[in-house]
Amino acid sequence: MEGAEEARRQREQLDKYLRWVREEGGADAPTHLETLFRPEQQQRLMWLKEHCEGSVAEIGCCYGFILAFCDGQVGVDINPQNVLLAQVLNPRKIFFEGDIRALSLSDSFVDTVMVADCLEHIPWEDVPKALSEALRVARKKVLITMPNAEYATRTSSLFKHTFLLTQDRFEAILDMLRDHEVHFERNYFWVLIEVRLLDSNNRGRH
Repeated sequence: MEGAEEARRQREQLDKYLRWVREEGGADAPTHLETLFRPEQQQRLMWLKEHCEGSVAEIGCCYGFILAFCDGQVGVDINPQNVLLAQVLNPRKIFFEGDIRALSLSDSFVDTVMVADCLEHIPWEDVPKALSEALRVARKKVLITMPNAEYATRTSSLFKHTFLLTQDRFEAILDMLRDHEVHFERNYFWVLIEVRLLDSNNRGRH
């Protein structure tokens, strides 16, 4: 249960996001490459690559840099301009437009689904649906990365986030994943969550 101060911070963050949507339309442009070469970003990318298994799809793939780095095959992004750029930069991979809350991919479509710095860009109330969709599409595991609240408040793209990953929100996400085997790492910069699924024939699905 969020306290008054926590609720105030979350309201302020949502207001920043809604202001950006009103003023600029809310279409997230491709991440600047120099951002991905920061040491803390390299740590996140290496964690993703080391934890990918088998075939890989990334939800919220932007222009496909992370998918290519992790040797993945399929990328999905809500912004059609990002999808077009990804197709040009990675012609041997598959990219298409889609929303994490309603994916057009079949059940158990790939072994690993990456949701890398994506959840904080959708409304908090939609996170359970997004997680359910990611889990549905994965055969073996879902990898989630999100910026920790205090680090996020110091990044230039904070206004694109609908909520801050505070302790309360982090615990709520873990509760949403309680029916699965969950391993996580947490530091000043990131929360890194690996969700391992049961055998597809024996899943007690969400």
